Amino acid sequence: MLAPIGIFLLAAATGAVVWKRNGDMHRLRERGWALFILTIGTLLIMAQLFRIPVPNPTDWIKTIVGPIYRPIISWIEEEA
Repeated sequence: MLAPIGIFLLAAATGAVVWKRNGDMHRLRERGWALFILTIGTLLIMAQLFRIPVPNPTDWIKTIVGPIYRPIISWIEEEA
């Protein structure tokens, strides 16, 4: 049970450093993106820690692009 707390504390400390450093240099966009990526990474680590199945990104791409390429492949195979 200590691992999630440790991960959360490390992510919070890293987020505080990023927030302070980029805020002092007036880099608001970089601060936002860095915190967004940090949040996504922390959520993925927590999911892995609690053994929550996370789908592979290539499966997401296949699901999104599937309706586009299936008719094209069937059209190509029909002519060949």
